[in-house]
Amino acid sequence: MIEFLNKHSSTLFFILEFIAAFTGVILYKKYRFTKAKYFIYFLIYVVAFVFVGKYSHYVRNNGFLSFLEGTFIEKNYWWFTIFWDIGGTIFFGWYYHNILEERRSKLILKISVYVFVIISLLEIVFTFPKFFLTSMPIITLTSAIIILQCVFLYFLEILQSERILYFYKSLGFYISCAILILWLIQTPLVFFEHYFNLEDADYVNLRNRINLTAITFMYITYTVGLIVSNPDYD
Repeated sequence: MIEFLNKHSSTLFFILEFIAAFTGVILYKKYRFTKAKYFIYFLIYVVAFVFVGKYSHYVRNNGFLSFLEGTFIEKNYWWFTIFWDIGGTIFFGWYYHNILEERRSKLILKISVYVFVIISLLEIVFTFPKFFLTSMPIITLTSAIIILQCVFLYFLEILQSERILYFYKSLGFYISCAILILWLIQTPLVFFEHYFNLEDADYVNLRNRINLTAITFMYITYTVGLIVSNPDYD
């Protein structure tokens, strides 16, 4: 069972992402007049960029993209750094900026996201071409800080208002729980990236199991949240 999960983990990830996005599309009418509709757009975006990001599988073993072997874009680290580490963080910063009500919280988050983008661009420029070869710890770490800040500000507002009485009916609550767990679990893994190779099969298997658990929890939480949440509370 474990061997099967390790071998097909990327496919399982994609299925979970697709289920969450499909659920969002099915329930779009329910959220079309709320800011939650932008989260559904984001889920569709995730499915699209993950699908394209699978191109690296067709570079190896004489795949139809084997002509990319030996080039900068042979691996897909750069793709996920741009569209997940940076793009995903910018989206969540923007999304929480829209669902937060406190002006001070909005300002803090806005400034933080601008700083994050500047740090990310500088990191890419000054460590080039590492950008194409591996994950970038500085970007991942600062991304996690932005996510933690989003969730902290959101929960703080919930605790200080009457929204605490119906928090479980808000999609924002489910989103916050899911991304908080994912980033807390996945962020430390970037510091062990040099162990992620075929020569260290034990670490590869362990990392796959950790990722599968965290990502499964996140997308199941998204799916359940979309189903049980009440748009009136968003």
